[in-house]
Amino acid sequence: MIQKLRSLEFQHRLARVSHAFEQNVTKHDEKKEMLHIVYVMTHTGVSGGAKIIFEHANRLTRLGAKVTIVAHYEKPAWFPIEADYIKVPFDLELAKGIPDCDLIVATYWDHIQPCIETGIAPVVYFEQGDFHLFDYDNMNQTLKNFIQKQFQLPSFIYTVSQQAADLIEAIYGREAKVYPNAVDEHIFTREGHREEGEHPYLLMVGGERTAFKGISYIMDAYEKLKDKFALDLYWITPETPSEKMKQRVTKYFVSPTQEKIASLYRGAALYVSGSTYESFSLPPLEAMACGCPVVTTDNKGALEYAVHQKNALICRMKDSEDMAEKIKELLTNQELKEKLIHNGLETAKQYNWNKIIENILHYYQEIASFKVQPRNKLSDWNIMIHQENCFNHDDYKRLEKFLLVTNADIVKVPVIYQIDKIPTIARWEVAAVRKEVEDGLVETCFCPVRPDNKFQLYNLKGYQSFLLKLFEQALEEFLALQKNGDEKEQAVAEKWVILTLMRLQRKEEAKRRLKELMTKHPYNADLYKLSLLLEGKDKDNLKPIYNLKILGDATSYPEFFFNIVSTV
Repeated sequence: MIQKLRSLEFQHRLARVSHAFEQNVTKHDEKKEMLHIVYVMTHTGVSGGAKIIFEHANRLTRLGAKVTIVAHYEKPAWFPIEADYIKVPFDLELAKGIPDCDLIVATYWDHIQPCIETGIAPVVYFEQGDFHLFDYDNMNQTLKNFIQKQFQLPSFIYTVSQQAADLIEAIYGREAKVYPNAVDEHIFTREGHREEGEHPYLLMVGGERTAFKGISYIMDAYEKLKDKFALDLYWITPETPSEKMKQRVTKYFVSPTQEKIASLYRGAALYVSGSTYESFSLPPLEAMACGCPVVTTDNKGALEYAVHQKNALICRMKDSEDMAEKIKELLTNQELKEKLIHNGLETAKQYNWNKIIENILHYYQEIASFKVQPRNKLSDWNIMIHQENCFNHDDYKRLEKFLLVTNADIVKVPVIYQIDKIPTIARWEVAAVRKEVEDGLVETCFCPVRPDNKFQLYNLKGYQSFLLKLFEQALEEFLALQKNGDEKEQAVAEKWVILTLMRLQRKEEAKRRLKELMTKHPYNADLYKLSLLLEGKDKDNLKPIYNLKILGDATSYPEFFFNIVSTV
């Protein structure tokens, strides 16, 4: 489900690239010392990239900054997060969940444009490297054009290595500052618990589906050596492996804690990295910090700090024979092993978070001393809501900032209604209209408001009858509405048909119609809420709860149940 939801979000972004505009910023005299920084994250699963962002967030928080992480996922448990955390429904564009702040950090290229379109604050793009840097020639032209466009939008870009900065300039024509990754010196240290195995073991990190991690090459190399050296292979992975891959390793650890990972490094005979590309490969550096000797491929990210025969043995990428030779050399040469351990410890000390995070904070303070240049004036708009109607005080400010930059002519916000014994309703209603409408482009700003006229919704056909408990009449009216509008408007009307059937005690008919509706709209969270209302919460009906927690509010529909997860 999650992959499908991410794909739908990307297709929406791809379709909107023609509306993209560069963010123009101007310097102003005031330099803020204590910032509110927002990191926008595409994913939060176990990975080196996510861990670096969490390290930034925690350490900036300790330096006194207010940091908020915005993501589509539940707050992860695999890493201790000290910053504020906002979960945005999958059905809502991720950037629309950004609170008012001083600086926005876009952490992947596909949400640069939405971050800029909020108008909230200067946007800096934090590039950690992926296929768009290391496998650019094999991308299709549509994707190349899209990513090229995204790289031109922000005024500021930084990355984790000089290797990555060089590629950004060569491919996308942009300069990027470099602030390298670092190792948590309190966790990844030589002192501490050491994993004990029945035999000496090799350790590898990476997901089965993440091909660039080269997991299969490590397994091939291991299988050439395991019998001769009585070796085991341990695997740290973000997801449960397939049965086929499970058979090729001794043990696997799914999303272990940072402390457990350090223990595995300390106990390993050596750490092996098979990556075909990295911007700054963190696990080999963490292994060095734990006194674990390293064999790594010659990917650019590892070469940022790894030197052959000095602090690591370096093998050719996608060459399990060469990898096996390097592993064998390390297993049979104790003097070399001790040399690599000693120099690896010294290398790891050079990448200290205390200094690096201070430099990043100074960089952020410099960016925050710019302000977003408006593309519109507030006087261009007829604004139909008031600050006192907003659920959150800062939301009105966010709306104003959005109006100052948007291409839209009509802007809608969710208006919140209460109907007796029905989950709280939110309807997208017009909050602002450009005085000189051009093409009628409609956009949304997620600033929930209370209605000025509480009877506005209740005067609509169907709703009024439902409120007056004229359920037969309400059913007739909702059935008529179900025949009008686009498929999402029809889905809303059908939802009310089902709610009305429930009031009429026609539950079997309601269940049948709900089942049919769910086949057409499998990612509409309201329908899973209806399922719970019809079936109740019990051990045999857990799937709707699971889906609700993943999906969140069905904000792409004209009307949706508001803050739905809190009612589960």
